Amino acid sequence: MKALKKTLSIVLLSTALVAAGAGVANAQTVYYKGSAISWDYGRIWGVTSFSDVQSGVYEHSATANTTFSGWKSPGVKAHAEQFVGTAQATAYWNARG
Repeated sequence: MKALKKTLSIVLLSTALVAAGAGVANAQTVYYKGSAISWDYGRIWGVTSFSDVQSGVYEHSATANTTFSGWKSPGVKAHAEQFVGTAQATAYWNARG
């Protein structure tokens, strides 16, 4: 019975830690040539790096670690994600035009 309680406690604690890191994201408005660009980035479930970029005026792209979304037309969301495990997650945005 004591071993079961210990195992259950470990499982519940692990689940809580994973869930706490599940929605880590940072949304910002960044500017390119005076036009606002929406940029959301962070981790998905604590192990996947992501970057979302949207502009209504310029072509734009997103990069998560080394994964590039490709250039997207104005109004189309650029999305990139990459599994990183516990390594550092890095995210970038870019615009041109």
